[in-house]
Amino acid sequence: MSDRHTTTEELLAEVAQLRQRLVDLEASRAEQQTEGLLLRAALVASVNAIAITDRTGLIEWINPAFCKLTQYTVAEAVGKNPRELVKSGQHDPAFYKDLWATILSGQVWRGDMINRRKDGSFYAEEQTITPVRDGHGAISHFISVKQDVTARKLAEEQLREGARRSALAERDFRTLFAANPLPMWIYDLATLQFLEVNDAAVQRYGYERDEFLAMTIKDIRPSEDVEQLVTHISQPREPWRSSGNWRHRLKSGQTIDVEIASHTITFAERPAALVVAQDITERKRAVETLRAAEERTRFALENANVGIWDMDYTTGVLRWSEAIEGHHGLQPGTFGRTFEAFVERIHPDDRASVLETVGNAMKSGADFSMQYRSVAPDSTVRWLSGAGRIHLGEHGEPVRGVGIAQDVTERRKLEAQFQQAQKMEAVGRLAGGVAHDFNNLLTAILGYCELLLPDFQAGDPHRADLEEIQKAGTRAAGLTRQLLTFSRKQIIEPTVLDLNAVVSDMRSMLGRLIGEDITVVVDPGPELALLKADRGQVEQIVMNLAVNARDAMPKGGILTIATANIELDEDYAVMHAGVTPGSYVALTVTDTGVGMTPDVQARLFEPFFTTKEVGKGTGLGLATVHGIAKQSGGSVGVYSELGKGTSFHVYFPSAEAALMAVDAKPPVTRWPPVEEWVLVVEDADGLRELFRRLLQGQGYTVLVASNADEALRLFEEHPSIDLLLTDVVMPGASGPELTRQLVERRPALKVVYMSGYTEEAIVEHGVPKPGVAFLHKPFTSDALVRKLREVLDG
Repeated sequence: MSDRHTTTEELLAEVAQLRQRLVDLEASRAEQQTEGLLLRAALVASVNAIAITDRTGLIEWINPAFCKLTQYTVAEAVGKNPRELVKSGQHDPAFYKDLWATILSGQVWRGDMINRRKDGSFYAEEQTITPVRDGHGAISHFISVKQDVTARKLAEEQLREGARRSALAERDFRTLFAANPLPMWIYDLATLQFLEVNDAAVQRYGYERDEFLAMTIKDIRPSEDVEQLVTHISQPREPWRSSGNWRHRLKSGQTIDVEIASHTITFAERPAALVVAQDITERKRAVETLRAAEERTRFALENANVGIWDMDYTTGVLRWSEAIEGHHGLQPGTFGRTFEAFVERIHPDDRASVLETVGNAMKSGADFSMQYRSVAPDSTVRWLSGAGRIHLGEHGEPVRGVGIAQDVTERRKLEAQFQQAQKMEAVGRLAGGVAHDFNNLLTAILGYCELLLPDFQAGDPHRADLEEIQKAGTRAAGLTRQLLTFSRKQIIEPTVLDLNAVVSDMRSMLGRLIGEDITVVVDPGPELALLKADRGQVEQIVMNLAVNARDAMPKGGILTIATANIELDEDYAVMHAGVTPGSYVALTVTDTGVGMTPDVQARLFEPFFTTKEVGKGTGLGLATVHGIAKQSGGSVGVYSELGKGTSFHVYFPSAEAALMAVDAKPPVTRWPPVEEWVLVVEDADGLRELFRRLLQGQGYTVLVASNADEALRLFEEHPSIDLLLTDVVMPGASGPELTRQLVERRPALKVVYMSGYTEEAIVEHGVPKPGVAFLHKPFTSDALVRKLREVLDG
């Protein structure tokens, strides 16, 4: 194994530096009062049950609707986890695990639950859980909004039951229809005429039953929605349809938002639709109220009083503090003191939105906030965050405006970098955990396939079944490796590669990644020399360069991937620092995109440098390409012209002539008889038995242990043990800790480590990287025996 270019320790150090810079930046903000009263009023008045929890899930605040829904008082609920209040047992642990994974990642979770009230009765709810971030961008709280949908669920279940039981008696159907608490009706699919309505529909919509039956469903829609309705009905219908985007008009003229569930039925011997409607107007209003309150709160929390402006609309004089003048690249006292002078400093692309925002505020007197770019006299572009309030006179005319502005250029860059670093760290940790579990499972699947295959002759259908299982397991192992490659958590295993084969294997994946508007051309070089590198890292280079090329061709184009043998001479080495003259295998990725300026090319491989918009580029892709090429002993070159395109050339040293074994599954070897004793230490029961059988089949005497303590006992009882085969990460003492104890007793003991974890986790548990005998799960029996023979034979 060889070291990775970017270690997790370095990545964590970068994360720590970014986090500290963000903390320092946020510490400079002046504290402001929040508009908490408005938010609290909105929450208290909401018809939906709302709870605010801390990051661990403990309730800090609930509104009256929450008490009414759950029957718990504030004193009974605060300080508890919601699951303690609703011990329903309706959801397994995996449900809550997925829920927590979603909201801890910063995403909003929406779903249905069955919960229990204080008196033990059950109710159905629709719940939305929204993460709330503090001033540093970290998740500090969660807002849970619950809506009691028991009646709707009951109605839908009743409708489903009615659909399944076509023999339902007319009397029972009429009773169910009439007694349902939600509005229900039946209409003719051909004429759209109402055929039947229940009492709840009459009461909610305000029409008498006879009026309903004289109308069509068009009559309860706002006129502007009728065309959409007709289009919707003309489309092929599934048995059940549900939508929250419809609006209905009551007899009073009021428009409400509804969510409907419909079912196609036969009524009075003609095609019809049975509909259940639920009024969601209050729910949407509550959501909008919460969203507005959140925006006002963000205004108070995120804006610091760094620079102050004051506009006198009666005189037309706009005053800026020195800080705001500095934000716009002006010397103190040089601002023109007019609104027009301010507009001149705004980036041309942002002027329209700024003028619209300020203009709307001047008409309504509402508070406003905005972010825009300023252009300094020396053409420097900076991002500013502004907020203000317009005071209106007694006739509604603007009299005075006051507000603040802050330079957030560095904060925007740091936040983007910090978020990307967090995502990379999270993806890496997730990938490592998933890889370990999958690798253990795949080791068992592939190993037991190897044990069973010799028992079946060629042509036996059971042998074909086993071979299919083995193929699927091998493909799954490749997917796990790809996951680790993309997350930069893979164990680096250099092998001799055919670059043409690597590119060919990636061809279909690149087609899906690039998109249909870009033509991918692969031009493999003839008689291409081999190279020695980690296959996953080479694939990552191809993928990163292909993605960069795609982004450089927003209107489509041609992406060419070519390979060739090339000689880099002394002259080239002199002109390119760090290049050694010699034979190389070249990978060239060319696009017909927008090209790059010389200034951009000069910073191209700097970590976090990107020319893409915030949120659309990490600035790490080309830095990773450069690092992998250097780690492999090669280099990267680039040539670009504005408006014509860009070519990246990655040079890999040719493998030595003696290294002719290409990256492929080695042939199964028939090993000579052996007499050695092997002690296998593996905490997974299935794998422990598998390794015992595989090695016994090769003639080894095998002892197995599930942990270090058991291994120590067997080691003392059997002095003839020649080799220790141990997992790295185990409960109790780790593999390296066990090795140290055994080698102290017998210095001649040979050791082979194995693990399904990533390199980071293995190193953390004490396995030194240089010269260690290591097998990464999953591995074949032939690879296992081959590694043991390498170690035993010295």
